[in-house]
Amino acid sequence: MPQQQIEFLYNLQRLLNEGSFVATYKFALLSSLADLCVEKGKDTDAELELSTREIAQKFVTIYWRQSRPFLPKGKVGATIILRQNTGREAGVIRLLREQSEAGVTSLNSLQQNKRSWNRIISRIDRFVREMPLWRLQTVGNSTLEFLYPNTITGASIRLKPGVMFCFRAFHAFITDMVRGAWIRYVRRYNQDRLGDPVDLDEFLFGSERISLAAYVPILCKVQSSRCFYCQREIRPATVHVDHFIPWTTYPIDLGHNFVLADPACNAAKSDHLAAEKHLKRWSSRNRDLGSDLGEEFDRIGIIHDVHASLTISEWAYNRAFVAQAETFRAIGIFEQLSAEWRQSLS
Repeated sequence: MPQQQIEFLYNLQRLLNEGSFVATYKFALLSSLADLCVEKGKDTDAELELSTREIAQKFVTIYWRQSRPFLPKGKVGATIILRQNTGREAGVIRLLREQSEAGVTSLNSLQQNKRSWNRIISRIDRFVREMPLWRLQTVGNSTLEFLYPNTITGASIRLKPGVMFCFRAFHAFITDMVRGAWIRYVRRYNQDRLGDPVDLDEFLFGSERISLAAYVPILCKVQSSRCFYCQREIRPATVHVDHFIPWTTYPIDLGHNFVLADPACNAAKSDHLAAEKHLKRWSSRNRDLGSDLGEEFDRIGIIHDVHASLTISEWAYNRAFVAQAETFRAIGIFEQLSAEWRQSLS
């Protein structure tokens, strides 16, 4: 197993260093595979089947922010669309830019229009199958087929044994590798237009952080206006909306991941995972009230996926257990997970 993991990282490094990149689609594909392994996989050596439609949905999430105009430093009012390929404007970027120009202001609002959303996903699904999917594992004149079989056709791929585990185990490391290569690519093909040094990382991969105020009335009702961690009553004016699985652990905004906390508990928890007793209560809430919360989230246009939220939590807590990381129990009190931590998710 350790040797297989080393070979996986070595092959991934070869793809990034030696692979042919005429567009950034291959970077997006690697990022999508890593995220989908976290959201849909398990910590086993099993294979994992992923549909090209699931990958297309990830492409929209990744490229939505990047389709916006970029304002280089020192060039007031001179916005540009960053080049993401060696030829004409990348098709995915163009498609999403057209949505912005038509008045779609956020990824949330794009997803709410089911007809438009399905049309966009279908078109990007075709992009995925025509462009990066069967070309990703090409290095020079040979094929480095270590992720999935290159069947050339089909609406799904099956990750080989051990690949899902490696993507999950090294998710943060892989994400940094891919983003670093992506930034170098964009800088290379836009250096004549960027002007002064700029923070491309923030523009390309920063979050479209949504306003969390919409969650407050829904969660106040569920939590009876009490802090999720200390159970003390909190006033709406001082309430904080907290990412139960911290944003720094896995950067995604899904409705079922949020809880209300008082300012002191939220500050003390910071980027830590919550202790087992909190995990058990959060898991129970989402299993018992997941459908009701989902209806409320739909009503006001909040993205949610209770199954993905629970799967991400299992991945995050398993990492913490292996690393013997400390979790937040109360202000000033931290503890390691016990060997029975998985029971809190049962």
